[in-house]
Amino acid sequence: MNLKIGENIRRYRREKSLSQEMLAERLGVSFQAVSKWERSETYPDVTLLPAIASFFHISVDELLGTEGIRESEEVDAIVAECAAHDVHYAAEKLIETVEAGLKRFPNNFTLLSWYVYAIQNKDPKKCVETCRYILDNCTDQGIRNWVQTTLCYGYFKSGNREKAVACARELPSYYGTMEDTLRHFLEGDALKEHIQDQIVVKLAYEFWLSVRRLKEFYGPAEQIALFEKSNAVYDAIYETNDVPFVLTRKMRNYQGMAEICLKNGMEQDAFDYMREAAACAVAHDALPETVSSRAMLFDVHPYDRRWESKENLNLCGELLRDFETEDEFYGDIRGTAAYGEIVGQLKGEKRSAR
Repeated sequence: MNLKIGENIRRYRREKSLSQEMLAERLGVSFQAVSKWERSETYPDVTLLPAIASFFHISVDELLGTEGIRESEEVDAIVAECAAHDVHYAAEKLIETVEAGLKRFPNNFTLLSWYVYAIQNKDPKKCVETCRYILDNCTDQGIRNWVQTTLCYGYFKSGNREKAVACARELPSYYGTMEDTLRHFLEGDALKEHIQDQIVVKLAYEFWLSVRRLKEFYGPAEQIALFEKSNAVYDAIYETNDVPFVLTRKMRNYQGMAEICLKNGMEQDAFDYMREAAACAVAHDALPETVSSRAMLFDVHPYDRRWESKENLNLCGELLRDFETEDEFYGDIRGTAAYGEIVGQLKGEKRSAR
């Protein structure tokens, strides 16, 4: 444990405008002893700790610096719980967890950053207000970057698109980010892991997400072509088809293509894309809890499926529910043999939720 006795004695002594000699006199020790404490060359005798803490009107834990260490450990545990709720879309549990944490550590900026993230949909005005407080008082750049992003969404969800856009323009550009900059300095396995986890995965996802935002600018045939390009990117990067989140996104692309076809009278093409979507779902649900992919650009470490979002734990069930409930797309084809075959495939291969 990294004790901060010397550092704390020096800080509290200076706050009281005392010299080392004056403090030594009050404590009944030599000024050389105080000097050694503050340089962390020696520690005060354990019997002196209560007297020193009492003199500065603080607890022994504060004097030792262990209070901050315990807070950090407890906050880390709360953040891990928040992350688990977030990835499984448990919004109310996320809010409950972070609010309980803030009752214990009310001015912890890590927890405050989770708080504004958690409430941005439920109370965007409170989100904006708290984001401004954090940005005015927190010096941790990592926290500030995340809160600045959350502030953009807070403005947008409060109905202020102009402020959201202005706030977003103040964020770092891609070429000023950690992802881009670190790859120029890391070496060996650390470089490989960084590129795979922080760049390749994210760039493929960004293309997938951008296609979905762009498609409304194109006609039906071009929309299908965009989805096919997105799947081609994933096939090029993850050629072994054994990465869970890749199968999820490819399934959503095939589903999107099927729905475009159904809206435009291309029923047979729609069934082909529905079969492809079902095949992705079946392959996804058959993968083990921990996946060691054979893909060249995703082989740096096993993938732990516990961090999949809740809706992706049972992809056959998710796709089946869409087919059976979304009347806008699938209502007119439910009595066909092809539809029955695809639904039967999903029901036959369906895995119970893990």
